Amino acid sequence: MVSQACPNAALLEIELPGPLDLQSTLECGQAFRWKRVSGLGGQTWYKGVIGPVGVMVRTLGDSRLLVLYEANHVQRDTLTGLVWHYFSLDDDLETIHRYLLEGARPGGGRGNDPIMEQALRHTRGLRILRQEPWECLVSYIISANKNIPAICNTVEYLSSTLGTPAGLGEYTFPSPQALLEASLECIRQSKCGYRAPYIIDAASKVRSNQVDLGALWHLPTAEARRHLMEIKGVGPKVADCVLLFGYHRLDVFPVDVWIARCMSVFYLDRAGITPKTAREEGCKRFGAYAGYAQQILFHYTRNVLKGQV
Repeated sequence: MVSQACPNAALLEIELPGPLDLQSTLECGQAFRWKRVSGLGGQTWYKGVIGPVGVMVRTLGDSRLLVLYEANHVQRDTLTGLVWHYFSLDDDLETIHRYLLEGARPGGGRGNDPIMEQALRHTRGLRILRQEPWECLVSYIISANKNIPAICNTVEYLSSTLGTPAGLGEYTFPSPQALLEASLECIRQSKCGYRAPYIIDAASKVRSNQVDLGALWHLPTAEARRHLMEIKGVGPKVADCVLLFGYHRLDVFPVDVWIARCMSVFYLDRAGITPKTAREEGCKRFGAYAGYAQQILFHYTRNVLKGQV
């Protein structure tokens, strides 16, 4: 067990203000650093990195989140803030779910959404994470035409090779500088394939502030999207994923093949639609919480319905 192997291990308990389902949140495809492990008492934990800190997390009933970490890496109060922010514990899921259940009707106004009602039965505690924008950006550049296990392996390789120790055997995601100082061959060893030059381009533009990730917090969504798309390998879908999972822009609606299919079958009478059409329909229908709707529908379609849609 980690506690036996790490004498500096400490346990933090955080009282939850609302539901948090770690499985649906950490296995729904929005983040790529988390893995299931067996921890204290043979319980299932999730091991990963939050900011600069390696952690193991699990829920205790519906009321508490347990966080295992190395005490010499971070102060408890600091970690509490990091965890609260990362898991978006300030998001009022009850209000968000009620809004989504009263989805916009095609002809105007709002009404009950039976598809969302079914999806929410399986994703009540799913939360949109607030990931570090730089790591989120590179992760989604890597994600193009890759399955989730392959993305996880590439991100893990880059972190363990070029990152810094974060505790519990984990490593931080490498900085733009670290990636630029690495050889192109080193980056290619991560099995990122044709995306290696895109990663270098992102690192170069972020380090030079040609794309200022800090400034994006203060820009309108459309303008922030345009700036992200100045980076090679960043199209509308990748940009929207970064805005949603890195900047908590809950009004965006990223569209991949799963979401396009879902919107076509459930909301657009099986019409052949483009990603742009699906995105516009999702934003119109789900409004300020389109991002939550997207992730709930993605998890429901991919993991519950599986091949039925």
